[in-house]
Amino acid sequence: MTAAGSTNRSSPPWSDPGSAGSDCRQTHRVRRGSLDDMPSNDPAITSGVATFEHWYDFTEGGPVHRALLPFPSTAPAPFEVARWSVAPNTSNDLDVHRSREVWIIVSGTGTLTFADRTDVLRAGDVAAFDSTVPHQIRNDGPEPLLAVSVYWLQAGD
Repeated sequence: MTAAGSTNRSSPPWSDPGSAGSDCRQTHRVRRGSLDDMPSNDPAITSGVATFEHWYDFTEGGPVHRALLPFPSTAPAPFEVARWSVAPNTSNDLDVHRSREVWIIVSGTGTLTFADRTDVLRAGDVAAFDSTVPHQIRNDGPEPLLAVSVYWLQAGD
């Protein structure tokens, strides 16, 4: 937060390890028993909080960070995760790819264009794209649009 009480718009909250938006972890409670009661032969070394690294920048919109999932290369997840931001009055890059994709809008608002359609997305909205459908979002609001993307190749790819 700045002295005036507004957020710093130059970078998304997750780019600052000390910001409130950087901690995406959730606590799950075991309703019956405890973790000690669960059968396990190995420690949970392939589970836990994903870390993120800078991947690339949109032409005008903002940075994209990809998750480093804790799964071993011998048994990778069938999906990947990224988080990204789009600055006010800009768009992310028009995207078309072989993978299916789901966007989860964390904050902000924007106009989604996909195929020949448009729709307004706000915090909490989710959009899904089949492979090869062109898609892009323009941030129409005064604050950065923050999103998480989950994507995976279809069977046979």
